[in-house]
Amino acid sequence: MIPTLLSMKMHATFDSIQSSQNLSELCMKLLSEQKKTWPDLEQGYETLNNVKAREILCSGFSVRVQHNPGRVRSTLADVGEKSVKERPCFLCLNNLPENQKGVLYQKEYLILCNPMPVFSGHFTIASLVHQPQAIAEHIDAFLQLMGDFGSHWSILYNGPKCGASAPDHLHFQAIPSGKMPIEQEITGEKKLVRMKQIDSVWVSRAKGLGREIIVLEADEPIDMAGAFKSIVAELKKALNGDDEPMLSVAGFHNGNKWRLMVFPRAKHRPDAFFRQGADRVAVSPAVIEMGGILVTPMEKDFECLDISVVEGIFKEVSLFLPW
Repeated sequence: MIPTLLSMKMHATFDSIQSSQNLSELCMKLLSEQKKTWPDLEQGYETLNNVKAREILCSGFSVRVQHNPGRVRSTLADVGEKSVKERPCFLCLNNLPENQKGVLYQKEYLILCNPMPVFSGHFTIASLVHQPQAIAEHIDAFLQLMGDFGSHWSILYNGPKCGASAPDHLHFQAIPSGKMPIEQEITGEKKLVRMKQIDSVWVSRAKGLGREIIVLEADEPIDMAGAFKSIVAELKKALNGDDEPMLSVAGFHNGNKWRLMVFPRAKHRPDAFFRQGADRVAVSPAVIEMGGILVTPMEKDFECLDISVVEGIFKEVSLFLPW
């Protein structure tokens, strides 16, 4: 029996085995309905319709800079341990806005419309249980989401110290595929150097893209979870730590080839983020930024970002491995 609070927040339900409806279509119907009934979401998409964007061609790769004032709260959010503990968790059911509803997924997650979107379809997939961000333990759910959303969508994850807006509450994101420049750039064979094979999964390292990227590729997702856990274990060993290594992850497929992109991280934000006055650059790299979409809520940053600043940010926040 579904608890009363959850039933009030459900717009629809989806189960991979029993549902006859398409998950992405259900989510787009949710988005359409929520724009009519939830003013904050409507405002977020109105802001998105007016964003400015420009391309910067760096050495061997490109980024798209987006001036999106609607992302200011997310970009500047204080995600320090003290602040997180003191604020109500905005992904817990009892703290969701009154008008916010979602699609119940696999009886374990609630798919919600992101009120501060970066893309025309931008969803947050929040666990029904308040538990910390941790990708290795939940990689099966991540891969299942990739399959259920389909080849026109990418699934995203930010580690608790790598841009997760709610590091204390397990969640993923879904965005339209092909929107991040990195998705096209890594498909070129010349950009990937194969390192090894784990079962049926090829593990490669991207080269010439300005940041460290480990790419897992498989024709079928069945062995992907095990290979991913092996990579996470290797990162832990390399860093001599027991906690989840700092990383961001993006996954997408075209129906034939399945790919996971792992971005090992040295830090969340570059030093320029913490400067005062005109010297501050309010860019807070999470997985979308690592994928090549630099979101800038401040117009001055949108105007002044150039090749050297962008390459410097990637170099500073990436963890370059000695493999």
